[in-house]
Amino acid sequence: MDESKFNEKLTDAAKTIFSFCMAKTSNKEDAEDLSQDILYELIKSSGSIRDENTFYGFMWSVANNVYSHWYKRKLKNITCELDENMASDEDLFDIEDNSDIYLVRRELSLLSEKHRKATILYYIDRKSCQEIAQSLNITESMVKYLLFKSRKILKEGMNMERNLGELSYNPKTLHPMYHGQGPNRFYDFMQSKIKQNIVSSCYNDALTVQQISLETGIPLPYLDDEIKSLEDKKIVIKDGKRYKSNIVIISTECANEIERAVVRYHDIIADKMRDFIEEKMADYKAIGFINNDFSENTLRWQLVAILFRKVCGQNNETTDPPKTAWGENAFLWCLEELSRNHMFNYCGAYGKQGDSINFFDYLNLENRKGDHRDFYGNERYINIFCDICRGEKKIFSEYDLEAVAEMIKKGYVVKENGTYRATVPVYTTEQYKIIMNTVNEFISDELASIVREMDKAAATILSSHTPKHLQDQVAGIAAMDKFVNAVCIPATILIDRQFLSTSWHPFEMPTTYVVLNI
Repeated sequence: MDESKFNEKLTDAAKTIFSFCMAKTSNKEDAEDLSQDILYELIKSSGSIRDENTFYGFMWSVANNVYSHWYKRKLKNITCELDENMASDEDLFDIEDNSDIYLVRRELSLLSEKHRKATILYYIDRKSCQEIAQSLNITESMVKYLLFKSRKILKEGMNMERNLGELSYNPKTLHPMYHGQGPNRFYDFMQSKIKQNIVSSCYNDALTVQQISLETGIPLPYLDDEIKSLEDKKIVIKDGKRYKSNIVIISTECANEIERAVVRYHDIIADKMRDFIEEKMADYKAIGFINNDFSENTLRWQLVAILFRKVCGQNNETTDPPKTAWGENAFLWCLEELSRNHMFNYCGAYGKQGDSINFFDYLNLENRKGDHRDFYGNERYINIFCDICRGEKKIFSEYDLEAVAEMIKKGYVVKENGTYRATVPVYTTEQYKIIMNTVNEFISDELASIVREMDKAAATILSSHTPKHLQDQVAGIAAMDKFVNAVCIPATILIDRQFLSTSWHPFEMPTTYVVLNI
């Protein structure tokens, strides 16, 4: 390429090069310096250009290389006086341009806690380095270092384009699930919307705290404590400077895929459960437990509730629940959505004499009867109710009578001839053992192979939706999450067929029962 043609091309490209430099730098002076460097390198290398058709490709290659070297050199040459006059030299917060004020605030919200505190104390609260050192319990040298680093981070960040993630405008609601030893403290812990979206943000990708902030749209000052609490409870784990979720999240897409894969089993399970109830009802009544003369519908519900609980607990992979950060052995996971099929919840509470109250809550029903929250965590209520179930003719104090009145109001107790009677089946330990043996035999003979196939299908699908570092949890979670497909949907089928009715008897609890430790 001859010299005159080269000079013509270079003159035409000068404005384009300057625009490129303005986009890459923070001010006009730097852009001019960078442009000069690029033009100089182009002139030096003009002999390498074969013809005019290769000029622009060569130009952009030189421009990017020069910019790369210029930027690295600039980073090395950034200096800052680490002294008491740091603020008066160049105060980052004395800005008249509203757009720059926004950028400073944005970047300040992304600073780590120690950098952010030092910066606010120095630039906004006008504290000296000595005062900051005392306040943060660090040395003055460390204060100066934090301020130096913060200014550098803020300046660089202000020149970056930052985009908020989808969770910032479309936050997710996760539903915490628990299976194992009680109490279930995971449920209450995960009710925070911020915690849920932190876990969601770093589920598929490990993120820094700054990236979590941008993904969720929540400034770091509001995230720090939440991230720390999640890390303490091992719900998220730290990998270097990044965090990743440590629990499985079953997305709506994954749950629907599992349901489609096992839909052929729903009617089979419902049919087998119906046959079991019809075949064993007479033997069930003959055991002689308290209130074995309840209505047919109530007794069907009571027997099927025991069956449901045992099916839920079937884990054919024989995976032992891991120990949680609270100390119990349990599986923890979250659902992205509770579908209409999540219709039950089961739980147990224990009295002072070893008696147990067992609940199988019917969630999405307006006229539901029995809910574990009526007793759970209330030791006094539990013991009073167990005493009534034992038939103990004790004289209740006025304080205890208030609790009894509440139980009567909710349908757990009725008053007859001056005494109180529980409205639930009451089994002795031996009677309950007979029922459990019958249920276990049925599950082993009729349902175990089906449940095994369901678990296998669910695990295969869940594995494809789960990050690599959580694969060791897949088998256990898939087995625990069989609840909808092995229990709730078959129960719905039995209700639709009117084998089970939700028109409850007014003085009978349909799915709550007590086992006395006698």
